[in-house]
Amino acid sequence: MAGKPEKPRRGDAATHIYEKLRSGILMMRIAPGSAIDEAAIVREFDVSRTPVREAIVRLAADGLVVLLPNKGSQVAPLDLSRVRGYLEAMDVIQPAVMALAARRWVPADLDAIRAACTAFDNATASGDNEAQVLRNRDFHIAIASACGNDLLIASYRRLLDEGLRISPLSLSTRFAPNAQHGEAFNSEISRQHWAMVEAIEKHDAETAADLADQHTEVTRGWFSDFLADGYRRPGRLTGVIDRASGGQQRA
Repeated sequence: MAGKPEKPRRGDAATHIYEKLRSGILMMRIAPGSAIDEAAIVREFDVSRTPVREAIVRLAADGLVVLLPNKGSQVAPLDLSRVRGYLEAMDVIQPAVMALAARRWVPADLDAIRAACTAFDNATASGDNEAQVLRNRDFHIAIASACGNDLLIASYRRLLDEGLRISPLSLSTRFAPNAQHGEAFNSEISRQHWAMVEAIEKHDAETAADLADQHTEVTRGWFSDFLADGYRRPGRLTGVIDRASGGQQRA
């Protein structure tokens, strides 16, 4: 009779737990502001507290978890000021990335950008929201890789990581006011992606930068609709986004 599978080494266990929790936080399966129950995680993964705490510390370094002195930890709240800051940063950085990519790409870059754009469309068609969010990030990173500026790439990558927790709100039809609204938004995002590919391929830096502005503006408009719908339907925003500008989760 076969015995129980061998437990992973501590470092492997910490990485596995980190990846599972990170996915849950990014995809909103674990609500912003909710407490991290270390004991429950220990039981679920059948490990000691050490790899669990290592995973939580890594999540805190990513900005996804807040460590509370003598009180454990909680998922970082997602507040309006954070969303506003993310979109403002995108207004500044994304057009520069797009323009430089249009000027500097080499054939391998364009192949990677096209492949990432197709992968996003495939994920959207499959209805796999987590894959869709990650493939959207991959598409933008592929463009960044073509811009030829390591400092700008690092800044943009960090901003895209910040956006991972925001993207499910816009890309997932479950957060849309209705299915048609969500499908129309995803269709527009895909159209803009391919327009970016075309502008980059033509070395049209001005159009690429303009499309980057439009891309952020579409997301900003979606959030306006999302919040307006949330106010019309009490409870819709509960456990998703904190409407207080200060960023503190209210009791």
